[in-house]
Amino acid sequence: MRGEDRDEGANMVGAKPMLLWYVWIRLVDGAWHRLDEISKQLRLPNNAIEWAAKFLCDKGMAERGFEENEIRLHRGNAKFEDAVRALSSSTKSSK
Repeated sequence: MRGEDRDEGANMVGAKPMLLWYVWIRLVDGAWHRLDEISKQLRLPNNAIEWAAKFLCDKGMAERGFEENEIRLHRGNAKFEDAVRALSSSTKSSK
């Protein structure tokens, strides 16, 4: 049941926020990580990891390396809550 009056917290559950969390938690050390390695570690398809990486990069929370398949958290004060809020707002605007 999807209604316009849904609780804000209800938008923070589901597959996409969980996927972002799994990728985010791999990146918190600030080191460069290969997307294929994250995919193997999490036992998730490459395209799912690539989606999460693209989303985090598009929102300015992560950055791509010189090689296309590398990523790390952007140096700054990005928080996971910001990623979920960005996901919620992008989901609302696409409806």
